[in-house]
Amino acid sequence: MGDRVKHIFSGIGLIIGLAGTPLLAQADFLVKTVVLSKDVKKRTPQGIFLPPAYCEKDKNGQAAIPEVQTSKTSHVIFWTKIEATSTGKIRHSWHHKTDGTWTKISEVDIPIQPSPGYRMWSRKSLHPDLHIGEWMIVVAPSKEPDRILCIARFTVK
Repeated sequence: MGDRVKHIFSGIGLIIGLAGTPLLAQADFLVKTVVLSKDVKKRTPQGIFLPPAYCEKDKNGQAAIPEVQTSKTSHVIFWTKIEATSTGKIRHSWHHKTDGTWTKISEVDIPIQPSPGYRMWSRKSLHPDLHIGEWMIVVAPSKEPDRILCIARFTVK
């Protein structure tokens, strides 16, 4: 009986000890909203492309993706709202699908501060003869590019 009581108290001590430790690094950034638009004014997207952009993990690839017409715009802006519990940098990696293969075209590291809704964006110029087809933007912490927070796709026509 004495060993059992020691084991229970040991377990309680472990739980109390864990409660005082910081959250794992995996909880430092959470993508709340993504938008593809033509412009940003006062930190708010303007001229939003339809259908709305989304993180694939939220929709499992089942929803329609935004279409960008190069006849109507020469660039696209990827706007994100992220909940952050730590300071760091978020990376937007822009990828274009060519001949069935995804190729990284550019990446932008954007500083982020702790906030319940930190707004940030990056921009990609579009050329009708070069950029037609499928695109995806991968959002990840700059220091951990393999820890994907969001993938958003769109099509350029």
